[in-house]
Amino acid sequence: MFNIIPLSIIIVAVLAILFIVFKKFPQLSNLDLENLPEEKILQKKREIINKRIEKTGTVLQKKLTRYLSPLRKGWGLFQLKFRIYVGKIQRLLHHEEALKIKLKNKSMSKDEKEFKLAQLIQEAEQQFQLGNFDKAEDGFIAAVKVSPKSASAYRGLGDTYLAKNAIEEARQTYSFLLKLDPEDDSVLVKLAELSESQGDLEEAIQYYQRAILINDSFSTRFYHLAELLLKVEQPEVAKESILQAAELESQNPKYLDLLIEIAIICGDKALALETLNDLRLVNSDNQKLDSFKDRIQRIPDQLATSR
Repeated sequence: MFNIIPLSIIIVAVLAILFIVFKKFPQLSNLDLENLPEEKILQKKREIINKRIEKTGTVLQKKLTRYLSPLRKGWGLFQLKFRIYVGKIQRLLHHEEALKIKLKNKSMSKDEKEFKLAQLIQEAEQQFQLGNFDKAEDGFIAAVKVSPKSASAYRGLGDTYLAKNAIEEARQTYSFLLKLDPEDDSVLVKLAELSESQGDLEEAIQYYQRAILINDSFSTRFYHLAELLLKVEQPEVAKESILQAAELESQNPKYLDLLIEIAIICGDKALALETLNDLRLVNSDNQKLDSFKDRIQRIPDQLATSR
């Protein structure tokens, strides 16, 4: 449609030129050329006609150029606006397509997500068992992307960092996991172990105590807590902790050994003697029995207490 408009204007201009030429032609025929030879008369007529045509054509061309110039500008402006419009449409379509993909991913069913998550975690755990810690890390990170609140994925990732000796990354991962599940006592133990490895015994003790408050069925936690409490010179608190360990495993010679040691430090002669008898029944070949007996005998009787 827009190509027809300039063509129509050009046709009108040509017709106008022809009209002017034919209108002026009678004037040319009335020129006084009686004294000129016939050949010169014809040549002169042609020259005059050509000059008039060229002059008229030049004038019309200028006018036509002046009239068409705004049309060209308008056409260029229209093309520019059209390109901008097309660009907006293309961007809109691209945005809608991206939105559809995003919605499609979001619309993944719960069962599909759980299946994908379980698959990724299983594969990552296999790589972890094989010692391929970099691949295990990638697998657990992929699982986190599928489910950003997956405790299993974060736990596996933390264990992987720990295996790679990436202590700070492991600490941050376990700390975030603890925010997801504050009642996860196993994570508290991991954080306690990390704190202990970095020499922060007080923080390790706090983590162990929190873990025990959540789950007091692990004797090893009480035993290790007692060891840490001894190191920070809190024997009375350590005694309560090792007593709990011994109650859970009354015939564990390691626990009885530490209980006797702490009872002697605390000056609890009665507890030390009672535990020594228990240790003798459990492990009569223990080479520390005589040494314990001598040390217990040196505890003043006035300081002796009962359990």
